[in-house]
Amino acid sequence: MFKMIPKTFEKYYSAQTEKILTYYNLANKLCDVEGIHEMRVEIKRLRAFFNLAEWINPDFKKKKNFSKIRNLFKSAGRVRDIHVQQELTIAWMKKADLEISEYYNYLKQQELKKQSQFSKACNRFRTDEFEKNWHIIRDSLNILPENYIQFKSDERLHFLLENLIHYREKTGFIGDDYHKIRILSKETRYTLEILQTCYPEISKFDVLNSKLRDLHRALGKWHDIEVGLFSIKDFIENYSAQSFFNRNSYDQFIQNLEQDKKKWLSKFEEHWKEFNEFLNHKDTLNFYETKFSAN
Repeated sequence: MFKMIPKTFEKYYSAQTEKILTYYNLANKLCDVEGIHEMRVEIKRLRAFFNLAEWINPDFKKKKNFSKIRNLFKSAGRVRDIHVQQELTIAWMKKADLEISEYYNYLKQQELKKQSQFSKACNRFRTDEFEKNWHIIRDSLNILPENYIQFKSDERLHFLLENLIHYREKTGFIGDDYHKIRILSKETRYTLEILQTCYPEISKFDVLNSKLRDLHRALGKWHDIEVGLFSIKDFIENYSAQSFFNRNSYDQFIQNLEQDKKKWLSKFEEHWKEFNEFLNHKDTLNFYETKFSAN
């Protein structure tokens, strides 16, 4: 018989896989832009759950059991990357009246190729993979005492937070730091959300969730532009400048992306400061360290 924590995990897993399957059907049947994006977001949340399950019981092998879901996720990611660059391109074509239609047409061609690959990945994927994995996770948790599951869940959150807090010691960030903070803040947030389902009464969880979301969203925008700059420069290098309707538009597009990149890094710096102030306020960290030990 499941006790409170594992039973809550079951509800979380069930709700999460239901969302993924809803978006999967949209993505698979229609190559829907939003369907692909949301499916990937929810799979990231599920990945955090798999990581938590392995943390609680290392006998559960996340890499092995998540591999087929990961393959679907990666294939969808290739389509999503093109969608993001299309959105960036259209936005600047309208905003700055740029003539960069050759690049946009190139992205559409790339989209068709990636969609075909994604369709093949969907054909290989079996949706009962989620149910199979739940049985494995359930069995790995069911043999453990609830207070141990509770302790290890709390420990996982603290481990992620401590890794994130470690970056406060750095006096300046480089590109790799931003990437790591983006990934880590997202993983920490999604792990926190799992605990929120167990302890919805803890209001400080809501505040921490908001702070983590601000961090990874700002860096997510920065990352999209980083990829965009690489993509447009690679496109220009491989095409003759004489074939462009307006070469100056491409130069302006790059300048606009560079300015936007700085803007989102500045946004991140603001959110990073707010995050650190929150952690320092009224022994916030001590609260997270002692909350569960009192139960």
